[in-house]
Amino acid sequence: MTPLMLPSPASSQRSRSLPVDLLRREALKRLYRRRETVENLIRSLEDYQEGRVSDRAACVDINAARKCSSGFAQ
Repeated sequence: MTPLMLPSPASSQRSRSLPVDLLRREALKRLYRRRETVENLIRSLEDYQEGRVSDRAACVDINAARKCSSGFAQ
């Protein structure tokens, strides 16, 4: 029969800290991906806004006449 081997306190501490380190690394990777996504979104919104501002400068206000359909029963 093989003797029962209990883990030493040092190896037990190492095995517990390894998953915590992996979890922290994965969380950090997710954080950086989110940060990149937010930066891309901000950049896209800024590009869109700059395009809208230049489009707006070439636009003129037009007052449209009110148009009603005569097909409704009264």
